[in-house]
Amino acid sequence: MERLTVGGRTRSYLLHLPPEPEGRPLIIALHALGGNPLLMQALTSFDPLADGEGFIVAYPEGTKTSSTGIRSWNARFCCSNAREEGVDDTGFLSALIDEMDDRYRISGVLVTGFSNGGMLAHLAGIELSSKVTAIAPVAATMGREIVERDARAPVPALMVHGDADRIVPFAQHGAGELLPASEAVGYWVRNNRCDPVPEVEEAANLRTEVYRPRGNGAEVRLCLVKGAGHVWPGSRVHLRNEPDPRTVDVSGLICSFLRSRLR
Repeated sequence: MERLTVGGRTRSYLLHLPPEPEGRPLIIALHALGGNPLLMQALTSFDPLADGEGFIVAYPEGTKTSSTGIRSWNARFCCSNAREEGVDDTGFLSALIDEMDDRYRISGVLVTGFSNGGMLAHLAGIELSSKVTAIAPVAATMGREIVERDARAPVPALMVHGDADRIVPFAQHGAGELLPASEAVGYWVRNNRCDPVPEVEEAANLRTEVYRPRGNGAEVRLCLVKGAGHVWPGSRVHLRNEPDPRTVDVSGLICSFLRSRLR
């Protein structure tokens, strides 16, 4: 694990480098509430993909509670100790991007995350748009206070969700302050100045909605995985008893999305 000091806190992250990291893009992969960098590394299987594509991958670690050891991220409306303590997690991501740029002169940044990590990926797109090339939240949403904010600039966004997700539902309100994930899609469609009527591709296992930008906006893409619950679709790591038909390789989709943004 590597370390950075940000706002008086020592922060940690796991780093995977391709054979020739100089000038390569960076993927930041944020674990879920209660997860950790090693679990996120296994969940996503980004490392072999990154070696083939020539991507750097950083797996940051959330704030750990002293009593339970549960790690969390402060996405403003969620979650756990990180939110309660007002931890500056976007500041951590900003410092991490600067560190990687100083070392490797990175050519782009995609921030992705699962669940609570995906919530922070949304926030990174809003607050760090000058540094972030694209975002790709998975099984994540926003809270009301985030939806009511304006992002600083359009940011290409890929959102992946299971249509059977009951923890962070796509079309209904979740627990506490969780809005339906569909509202996060609507947020980025508005912020990115997209046509509100998407191009739709319906397949047996996946519904894809592409919202094309107008003028100087940015594309929004939704991948709604049929039959998938609160999972990282296609992962070889199975969490809880959540359903995953394993018909969609989300990590591959994310790498392709980043590649397309760098052209």
